Amino acid sequence: MSERAAALTALADRLRDRESVTDAWTAKSFTDRLFVVEVPESGALPDDVRATLHDHDLREANEVYDVDGADDADYAGELADGRRYRFVDVRSRGELQSYVVE
Repeated sequence: MSERAAALTALADRLRDRESVTDAWTAKSFTDRLFVVEVPESGALPDDVRATLHDHDLREANEVYDVDGADDADYAGELADGRRYRFVDVRSRGELQSYVVE
């Protein structure tokens, strides 16, 4: 695991300890690393969590990918028991490799 991946995994661990966050993790999307945060159904992504993500060079996915019509630049959908937000690691954007199996 790279230093960057380890740092973001540790950040996800710290965010999961917050009462306002139900889950957080990293994922891979082709050549980008994503950072996903889930909050309770009655909540929204707290401003201090967003600021922490920005401090770690994580930016709202819909903004990075230029998705038109999205209500929020980071909003990824409703869950049965919460809301999901998605960010892109812009520090390492394009550095990951995806493989196609034929």
